Amino acid sequence: MWKFILKRLLLSVVILLFVALIIYTIMRCIPTSYIEKIARERSMQPGSKSFDEWMAQLKAIYSMDTTIFVGFLKWVGSVLRGDFGDSWYYVIPVTEKFGDVIWYSVALNVVTFVLQIFIAIPLGILAARKQYSLTDYTVTVVALVGISLPVFFFATLLKLVFSINLGWFDLYGMVGRYHDQLSPLGKFLDIAKHFVLPTVTITIVSVGSLMRYTRTNMLEVLNSDYIRTARAKGLSERRVINYHAFRNTLIPIVTIIGSSLPGLFSGSMITETLFGIQGIGLISYDAMINGDIPFSMFYMVFMAVLTLLGNLIADILYAVVDPRVRVS
Repeated sequence: MWKFILKRLLLSVVILLFVALIIYTIMRCIPTSYIEKIARERSMQPGSKSFDEWMAQLKAIYSMDTTIFVGFLKWVGSVLRGDFGDSWYYVIPVTEKFGDVIWYSVALNVVTFVLQIFIAIPLGILAARKQYSLTDYTVTVVALVGISLPVFFFATLLKLVFSINLGWFDLYGMVGRYHDQLSPLGKFLDIAKHFVLPTVTITIVSVGSLMRYTRTNMLEVLNSDYIRTARAKGLSERRVINYHAFRNTLIPIVTIIGSSLPGLFSGSMITETLFGIQGIGLISYDAMINGDIPFSMFYMVFMAVLTLLGNLIADILYAVVDPRVRVS
């Protein structure tokens, strides 16, 4: 197993370099550039240099006057020294800005992920056990509603009901009006209260697909020969479901769990924007539309690392949940 992990890690480094090169090329070719914005603003000041002169000066400062490949090699060299540069848009080191906002998105998405697991998997199994019953139809309808509802529509509906009509939650933002006057526990509860509606929004919208996926795989497992054999031997239904069927249902679910790792750190851009959550999704979006190459490069490469790591974790978990899977 250790040889397999080491081999995959070395292969991931090679893949990561090519992915970073593609991302850097795209970032250099996008039409929006923060350098152009700054050069245009400075050139409009009285007695200032021309736009072309400011562009040449700023490109030299930010190493944008070289070819894409040379610029990428300079970026890799800086990264190997632990320097990801300063954000052009936020005017602070990239890692500092990333560290300031990442934990809001992590808290939001980890709680959502846990709720999604504890809601979708049991309901999917229950629907499969009672196929074509009222319970099955109810779970299916709820799953379809969750899949079909756009995030912005459901978030707006929740804000209309619970913020405007009932007044239980604030309409926007992460903290209340009197946040600074609260005790440490009160500040924590204030932030947690503002995260309730975003958490409910993401959970309801994302729970449907996992619910249907679990139901489909559970139905396939329950119709297998070894399940009929287990029942014929006189095993209780609880043991047949929880021990024999559920472990085999976990095998395809592991793929979803592994691929969901990047989503725990990528943030939920639409939800964060609608509710005013200053998480990594909203911050990275603002950086990208303003042509902030250093921050966008760090964020995109960070997501690529998480994707590769999630695939590796999924491969390892296959051997954990399925004894038939072994690495030679």
